[in-house]
Amino acid sequence: MHDHTYLITRIPGTDLTFNIPSAIGTLVTCIITYFVVVFLTNNVKLRPTGRKQSFAEIVATLIRNLISDNVSWSKFGRSLWAMGLSLISFIAVANTIGVLIEVKIDNVLYINSVTADPTFTFTLAATMILFTHYYGFKHRGAKHYFSTYTSNGVGLTPFKIIEEFVNILTLSMRLFGNIYAGEVLLVMLVGLGTAGIWYFLPGMIGLMIWKAFSLFIGFIQAYIFTTMVFIYLSHKVEDAH
Repeated sequence: MHDHTYLITRIPGTDLTFNIPSAIGTLVTCIITYFVVVFLTNNVKLRPTGRKQSFAEIVATLIRNLISDNVSWSKFGRSLWAMGLSLISFIAVANTIGVLIEVKIDNVLYINSVTADPTFTFTLAATMILFTHYYGFKHRGAKHYFSTYTSNGVGLTPFKIIEEFVNILTLSMRLFGNIYAGEVLLVMLVGLGTAGIWYFLPGMIGLMIWKAFSLFIGFIQAYIFTTMVFIYLSHKVEDAH
């Protein structure tokens, strides 16, 4: 099944542990994302003449529309556009690495989709939720920030506080669950294909189909994660909430 050993070491003098594969996966994801973005945006022209720039402009327009649907573009959108593009690019690459590359040495996993690690997705989700609090407090002030917890009555304030922690869990577990489940099935299909000559063909066909579907799911989950971040952000900066 999904039989991996994760190389986790304890930091000397503390009770903290360090997940080496996650650190390597994060670094690899950052490097690949950087080169993908450079490739797509290199030699940009006023009028796109190739598919590369056209694809980059489609993604940029998609994020602009996503932001505009949730917060005022003139007030907040321009300063958030780069963050949205960075976030969706990073998560899309992170989600697809495990589909295309998986490095194991002596059954120790070193490189796979870092978003298949619940600790990573929880940290990423917590960082984004904290960012929405910081951004809302900074741009709308303390009065508006605290009014978001009391707008429907003080009695509901404890539930709104609990909701913030629930947002972190749902945001992180949705991403983790989809990517981890996809990688588990990939491992099962590889096992099926190597189980015997009669299973090779159906295993390989299923593997190719699921790899293509996993790539699609990876991009969809990156879009969903980014969308949810801006929905939560709108709760902190828009008067309607």
